[in-house]
Amino acid sequence: MRALVTGANGLIGANLVRELLREGAEVRGLVRGDSNVADIARLPMEFAVGDVLDPASLDAAVAGQDVVFHTAVAFSYWGQEPAAMARTATEGSGNVLAAAAAAGVRRVVMTSSSVTLGASYSPEVRDEVFNAEDDPDEPAYVLAKIAQEREALAAARRLGIEIVFACPTMSVGPYGASLGPSNGLVTSYIADPFHLTWAGGCNIASAQDVAEGHVLLAAHGEPGARYVLGGENLSWRDIHGLVAELTGVPPPTAVASAVTCYGLAVAEEARARLTGRPPLATRAQARMVGRYYWYSHARAAALGYSPRPARQALAEAVAWLSASPHVSRESRVGMRLGREVQAARLARLAEERALRLGVFA
Repeated sequence: MRALVTGANGLIGANLVRELLREGAEVRGLVRGDSNVADIARLPMEFAVGDVLDPASLDAAVAGQDVVFHTAVAFSYWGQEPAAMARTATEGSGNVLAAAAAAGVRRVVMTSSSVTLGASYSPEVRDEVFNAEDDPDEPAYVLAKIAQEREALAAARRLGIEIVFACPTMSVGPYGASLGPSNGLVTSYIADPFHLTWAGGCNIASAQDVAEGHVLLAAHGEPGARYVLGGENLSWRDIHGLVAELTGVPPPTAVASAVTCYGLAVAEEARARLTGRPPLATRAQARMVGRYYWYSHARAAALGYSPRPARQALAEAVAWLSASPHVSRESRVGMRLGREVQAARLARLAEERALRLGVFA
């Protein structure tokens, strides 16, 4: 199989490239000319320089491919202009589909998000039959993903392309050119001097499992369907408790109210503007406090998707993050990494050596 991965240097993209290589695929990764490709530069893959907003560069990138995985919409609640994010999600996705159709590519697996299924203020588990309201109070990222799904499905039908939507939940793990909100949930708790948690909950998935799910959907997904690629549904207290156990920092000491979270986010955004460093939390995220982003991955499981436990996914994320620039020196001093984290780090290094040597079994 010859596969193009757009956004190959992102968290999902970098893990997807690795999964495709393990499967024996010939991989081409689409990245911008100024992209940070440090996490994929040494892999046995081909690079195409381009942009989803540049149709000519897409034509060259898609040529000769059997399947296209479109992951190139940034997951971000900070530093992205809403209009630019929406344009990348809609116009960029339309360009990818048009290039695929022109090249004779039959199937496109498009990375959407579980947030398009919405969330609840009670511990309710949602699946693919649910839809988020197209509410202007939702963060720009959520609105962009809703629009992406709607417009991409219409374009795929018009072009005669089989499109399958992968809807990852909060995906944590190694690799990726930027931190992003998923791995940010780990680093922000480590850096929080108050060790606060809050109401609501989230579904935690391994980025590697999500990548495996993408490959599964390329082979067996139903055209036009959405598939949740998730893991475990946990409360934020339980998530932060796991992070604390794995990193050796104190467990949650108090539950912050939505008002407190919003006030802290305002202060964090002000600090970020002064220092140029991303905030630990944003107002957009604070407005999501109290909701349960809980989902069922039963539809994907029927195809063979089988995610690892959240604890393992978080241990693998901590193993990578703790040695990265995303954790400050001050925070690192207070950490005491557990055996699970150390084992995850050794396993990742061994896997990476095998991939670079072309040993995919």
